Amino acid sequence: MELEQIKCTRCGNDMPKLRLTQYGYDFCISCSDVKPKVGRIRVVGEGDHTATEMDIVDQDTAKRLQELENNARGVRNTPLEILNFDEDELADDNKAIVAATDKALDGELEVLEEDLEEDVLDIDDTELVDEDNQ
Repeated sequence: MELEQIKCTRCGNDMPKLRLTQYGYDFCISCSDVKPKVGRIRVVGEGDHTATEMDIVDQDTAKRLQELENNARGVRNTPLEILNFDEDELADDNKAIVAATDKALDGELEVLEEDLEEDVLDIDDTELVDEDNQ
């Protein structure tokens, strides 16, 4: 089942009509200025009665809650890391990951090939002894 598409009023690209009819947005996700929500994991309870909960909050609220928790515990405030997989350089594109890996290993592979050639030359120069004739 394919979604019916309409034009975004801001950029003119296609977007699902459902976004307008059901949610009232006449612009696409790319044109939105709202930051993505983040999941914040909390452990509540003590001993055998602990539970893990996840709160879905906006990024500013998550940062403020982290600051308050750090202050309450007397811990130095460190910036909260928020991962944005949409803007990451390598995202989930397999070709990009392979290319980045090849680029990172390019210099190392040349060194490994040189070491391997030296090892082969060392083996050729040594005299092999047959264990059965000793």
